[in-house]
Amino acid sequence: MDFKRLTGVTLALLIMPFSASADDSLNGKALYEANCSACHGTDGTATEFGKSLKPFPARDHKALAGLVERDELRRIITYGINGTDMTPKKYDLDGLQIEAVIDYMQTFSYKPNLANGKTRFEAVCASCHGIDGRAQTGMGAKNLVYSELTLQEMAHTMRYGRPGTKMTSKRHQLSNEDIADVANYAYSLRYKADAAKGKTLYANNCASCHTTPSEIKMTGNAASKTQLSNLSDRLLDLRIRHGRHVDRAGKHVAKLSADDIQDIIAHMRKSTK
Repeated sequence: MDFKRLTGVTLALLIMPFSASADDSLNGKALYEANCSACHGTDGTATEFGKSLKPFPARDHKALAGLVERDELRRIITYGINGTDMTPKKYDLDGLQIEAVIDYMQTFSYKPNLANGKTRFEAVCASCHGIDGRAQTGMGAKNLVYSELTLQEMAHTMRYGRPGTKMTSKRHQLSNEDIADVANYAYSLRYKADAAKGKTLYANNCASCHTTPSEIKMTGNAASKTQLSNLSDRLLDLRIRHGRHVDRAGKHVAKLSADDIQDIIAHMRKSTK
């Protein structure tokens, strides 16, 4: 049996004891229309009534497609959202029915508007992350160009913030559509490292001391790690820019751009697999 292809409802039926409530309809579309459509519309697009809710309007569910994990959807449907008209549905829907609603919600699709994403990014995010996403603003924000966050993780961070940092929640500042658009726009800024270019850069700047990446010997707190693959891109970048070899290779390193170093790292990764 291919468990990866099973829906939430099917899995729940396999692992949960059959009860009287399981006799109720498990038609996710019908359950969604009965319990959610008054505010969110039958296709996930907020109704005029939903948009008029105070203090926060109903969210567009189509823009959640592919960006919100199933566990988060389950939590929101089950327990609601404090301070909004999104009340807990655990009193109206049993566990199987909630899974059926989520299955239906995951059929929604959304085409991101990158132009809107760029506009909202520049208005809300650029002061910390920079217009180009490289975070050279002195605010300590993450460099989004070299970020390894998934689209889902980026959207989640925008929605809830990052505790202990200046990255605050944007969920009351940005709509679901805005969050989806900004996440996709920020993702589009990501630098796509070129291993072929990195090979040339490595030959011109590194090979005189390190004939091949596989011959590089780790020192310091990385000495116990036997493979370059054990090190993150960020740590490799730091070691190339500021490692002990810089006294000898400083002139070479100084002329390398941040993108050059990402290309070199891509070559190192490819040649040490």
